[in-house]
Amino acid sequence: MAVAEPGRVVEFEWGLRWRVMFPEVEHLAVSGFLRDLAASDCSPGTLRSYAYDLLRWFRFLHQRWTPWERAERSDVREFVEWLREAPVPQRLNRRPDGPVPGSVNAITGRAVPGVRYAPRTINHQLSVLFGFYEWACGADLGPLINPVPAQRLRSGGRVEGHHNPMENFVVHRRATYRQKVPRPSWRAIPDDAADALFGALRSHRDRALVSFWLSSGARAAELLGLCHGTDLDAGANTITVVSKGTRLRETIPASVDSFVWLALYLREECPPALQGGTVWWTRQGTPRPLTYHAARAVLQRANAALGTNWTLHDLRHTAAARLLADPAFTLFDVQTILRHASVSTTQIYTQPRLEDLVGKVLEHYARPRPAGPSIEPPYDTAAVRELLGPPA
Repeated sequence: MAVAEPGRVVEFEWGLRWRVMFPEVEHLAVSGFLRDLAASDCSPGTLRSYAYDLLRWFRFLHQRWTPWERAERSDVREFVEWLREAPVPQRLNRRPDGPVPGSVNAITGRAVPGVRYAPRTINHQLSVLFGFYEWACGADLGPLINPVPAQRLRSGGRVEGHHNPMENFVVHRRATYRQKVPRPSWRAIPDDAADALFGALRSHRDRALVSFWLSSGARAAELLGLCHGTDLDAGANTITVVSKGTRLRETIPASVDSFVWLALYLREECPPALQGGTVWWTRQGTPRPLTYHAARAVLQRANAALGTNWTLHDLRHTAAARLLADPAFTLFDVQTILRHASVSTTQIYTQPRLEDLVGKVLEHYARPRPAGPSIEPPYDTAAVRELLGPPA
């Protein structure tokens, strides 16, 4: 029987929502750090993510009998080496008959997540540790220096911010221990695959959700946060969501079909429809608001029936691709609908996909070869003979 690792992350209903218990009592340094983040208007999801990252670090140090205040640069290096090789605990509990980690789905072309930590996860872990130790150094809680290498320069975070114009620029490498991150990519669901996915859904609630995701481009958590009375306007075909990051209430358009499926869901499934209450509810057992994990399970059941591995965020990619394919929309129109902070993020969707390039290449080689160059109109042989005489 495996011995449980020390420490855990606990959710509280009062005060600081997420706290780290290590080994069995509240870690006061972490609570102080998270309380500062909460006072800086960080979301509860961010606090939860930071808490688990710090718990992972404390468990690593616990195995080495090293107090967190005594951690050195060598400990951070060995921690990164361990993350590069260690399996993710949640991915070890997969079904034996499930897809092989790291394999590529034959239908969607998407890779199945591997068992090890991704480069972005390792970089995020280092950023959290750097921020925690920076806060601890400023609060005089133990360490004299931050053992985690900084990701950005001290001078405002801008490389070459005070560059001497008389000297040559120096090419800066990645920060120490930071991993190479693949270039951002996107994958939209083809129309026939989207129709098949829609047909595999089991209820009007699920059809309304997918229809809204495909037409509005809202993020999964944004759509699940819709409330009655304030966030739905069927007459204007718009919904109002709380945007991720800024947490501003912003109105975005949605299709007429989405509101039709929503009306069927509200009429036939009769979920609680309280003024100001959530729109999406569970369908089995005691009604309770639909969570992100429950919505993802809806898509996983459809994937299991189709043999695919689409994700909820692929629905947002699909909405962006459909809008950009319409000449009536400009890049800035799509940026406004998707609520990207920078148009460079929206430009990712303008990159050609491999499947599109394959189709163009096959079409190119299927065309008949053009005729060779010729002189038009052709010369009359009799006229040339009369002009130049018979050949010698």
